[in-house]
Amino acid sequence: MTIARKRILVVDDEPAIVSLLATILREKGWDVSEAGSGTEGIDRLERGQYDVILTDLVMPGDSGIDLLRAAKEIHPDVEVILMTGYATADTAIEAMRGGAFHYLVKPLKIEEMLNLAEKAFEQRRLSRENQFLKAEIRGDYQVQSVVGDSEAIGHLVNTLQGLASTGDPLLLVGERGTGRNFFARFIHFNSPRSAGLFVPVYCAGVPEGKLSAELFGQPPEAEERNIPSRPGKMEMANHGTLYLADVGEAGAGVLDRVERLLASNTGATSGGRETPADIRLVASTAVPPEELARSGRFSPGMLRSLEPGTVRIPPLRERSADVPMLLHHFLQEANRERKKPLRGFTPAALSILEPYEWPGNVRELRDLVRSVAAKKRQGTMVDASDIPPEIIYRRLRKKAPA
Repeated sequence: MTIARKRILVVDDEPAIVSLLATILREKGWDVSEAGSGTEGIDRLERGQYDVILTDLVMPGDSGIDLLRAAKEIHPDVEVILMTGYATADTAIEAMRGGAFHYLVKPLKIEEMLNLAEKAFEQRRLSRENQFLKAEIRGDYQVQSVVGDSEAIGHLVNTLQGLASTGDPLLLVGERGTGRNFFARFIHFNSPRSAGLFVPVYCAGVPEGKLSAELFGQPPEAEERNIPSRPGKMEMANHGTLYLADVGEAGAGVLDRVERLLASNTGATSGGRETPADIRLVASTAVPPEELARSGRFSPGMLRSLEPGTVRIPPLRERSADVPMLLHHFLQEANRERKKPLRGFTPAALSILEPYEWPGNVRELRDLVRSVAAKKRQGTMVDASDIPPEIIYRRLRKKAPA
């Protein structure tokens, strides 16, 4: 497995500080470059690539702010951490407005510095992945990418388009396989937040302690054991969209903190502090929210917060007119992936598949098409003999008189 290089540029006009920080960071696996002034730092930045810059604020000649501005012009996605012995509110505001990731107050706390550098690296990694895929992803989640022309799917798309432009929390309610994850991304990439990160968190089957750490970051005890913490998904989703899949499966402690986010628009960092958060929450569930409330998994406050933005995704049996289009869409997809195009479906195959109720919804249909296409020879058609017997059996049972 390839381990990503973590490249950092350390800049300070005090050689002893640069040497100490470089030694510590190298011991933690960082690829470190050193500079003794802001001017030298800018020169190195013009000649090399870095993930993170750790720079003093006050230096002769070019200051840390000058280096920050140059960094954002030369490599806009590099993360910059400023070190200062003169921390004031004005300093912090100027640094953040300039695009700094964070700032540290001297004398430095080594573990705090290491944790912040790890967070900055993780933020840049996610940001680069997001930028790399954004053009393709944005196209994948536009209106024209929704397959189907039934009244039910048209109503759903119109509703989601209207809600996407707001910043209100949303709850997508639908059976498994109906495309809840797809429509959550559809909302994000059709919203004003599409330039930010879409951060998914899957709650089903995850122990509450592990889910809490993933969502809110590692607890302070981990930092005290000298283990660098990673930012929680909630912190990463700032200015973007946080998606909680199967939110009803999260434990009471996690949901309590999510409810606080909805009520006060604050999120917890990995250090446990509550900080202002600009997060759009989209959640999904296969269980109706009223049932979640009756069983005690949703508090009354959580239900009230999500109820105005609750959207039901119809199962495939309620939009059966879309089945032929979906069959051909996924066959074309399989043709592109496997590079052995099939010609389509015979009338006998369609006569079985079109009236089938698809209890697994769109996911079942997609998986069936992919499975059948993998077994067929290039240039042939999917016939009735290629349909799994269980589908024919279920359909015959459905048609049989009581």
